[in-house]
Amino acid sequence: MMHDLPKFAVIGRVNKGKSSIVSTLAEDDTVIIDRGAGTTRACREFPVRIDDTVLLLLIDTPGFQQAPRALAWMKEHEVSAANRREVVADFVREFGHTDEFADECRLLQPILEGAGILYVVDGAKPFRRNYEAEMEILRWTGQPRMALINHIGEGDFSKEWMPALDQYFSIVRHFDAHRVSFADRVRLLQSFRELHDGWRANLDQAIESLQTEWQRRQREAAHIIARMLVDQLTFSKELVLARYETPDDHKFKLEREFHNALRERERKARQQIEKLYHHSKLETDEQDLEKPVFEQDLFAESTWNLLGLNPKQLIGLGAITGATVGGMIDLAVGGASFLAGTVLGGAIGAGSAIFYSAQRLATIENIMKYVQGAQVLRIGPHRNKNFPWVLLDRALLHYISIRDLAHSRRERLHLTENQEKTGLVSRLDHELRKQLARQFEEIRKKTGDDTSKELTRLSKLLLQVVKEI
Repeated sequence: MMHDLPKFAVIGRVNKGKSSIVSTLAEDDTVIIDRGAGTTRACREFPVRIDDTVLLLLIDTPGFQQAPRALAWMKEHEVSAANRREVVADFVREFGHTDEFADECRLLQPILEGAGILYVVDGAKPFRRNYEAEMEILRWTGQPRMALINHIGEGDFSKEWMPALDQYFSIVRHFDAHRVSFADRVRLLQSFRELHDGWRANLDQAIESLQTEWQRRQREAAHIIARMLVDQLTFSKELVLARYETPDDHKFKLEREFHNALRERERKARQQIEKLYHHSKLETDEQDLEKPVFEQDLFAESTWNLLGLNPKQLIGLGAITGATVGGMIDLAVGGASFLAGTVLGGAIGAGSAIFYSAQRLATIENIMKYVQGAQVLRIGPHRNKNFPWVLLDRALLHYISIRDLAHSRRERLHLTENQEKTGLVSRLDHELRKQLARQFEEIRKKTGDDTSKELTRLSKLLLQVVKEI
């Protein structure tokens, strides 16, 4: 009996990527994926959902273990093609409560209860005749069925698989569970809807819901990055000094706390992006990264050499003329806005604009004035003109890494396998960069003021960016 909610049992031999496909399609990194044989020992349902609405169910199943013997039993009890489904049901009733054919019975049960079949093979390995027994058993169930050629290794034996699979399955598709895009997932759902007329309406709704959700995530990601930028560009830190203290007593501590606070704001935004794309168990290891760009420390000098805009681009935006190095670190009266100190640094040349260590761009110099009353040591906001571009570059590199990361991939996260993606802001349309530069300057003028309008405008600009990258 077919149910309104589409269900698909993911079937195949052990270690052919069944659990990886389930994890990727359901965006669920709790699915157990292990190279050890027989990791999946019982059927488990994983819903593909948007918020609280379940769009379809995927059933992760054990792999075939004794398909030739199972098929031989079924053939002994076959009367005609008309009773083959009943023979499969008899097989499950006969052995379902025994240790014999345990995995075959477990994987066949949801199919007999109405689930469609997604049969997974490894296209990196050659086809062998011993696969025919399990494909024949699946055909005997009479359920709608589709084959997925997954690619686990480097080889490609698809041409060997296709003629065999075409004889047993109405639809055959290639699907790389570790390098799947959103468009790939949608195309697979579109193939699902062709398997059974009763599922089409539900799957059409599922496809529409996924596309709507993808657009919502883009808007939310743009807003998260924009909010982080606004916060970083307006952030300052103050410390009230006792009468017996001098700025030298605290300047290094304040500088360290200022930069750590900026780093924490970046980490918080990254965590929000990861949550948005349902990566709840993501691990990163900055020491082991092959291309340690976004995982590199925000204020490492090499980060500033790699990311942001180059001097020519900054000149083109009119962004470094008269630029001041670093944040403002001042003594003020009682924490008031009156700045009694000196803006640090001075004008910097275009050629050196992005090659200063960012940590040095907000240090405390021994250029201070004392004023009567309480003394307040202040650092920030960060004034380097390339600072927002470096932040944006790092945020975008992190965003595309998370957006494109299949949930079946459990290794520690590397930034990107595509070196060409490094330095995204330098590749943006010049007019868009000009609009972003103007917005950054407007935000910096709003230190201590309401920045809601600037946040809204920046979010709209960044939505254009995240849609294009």
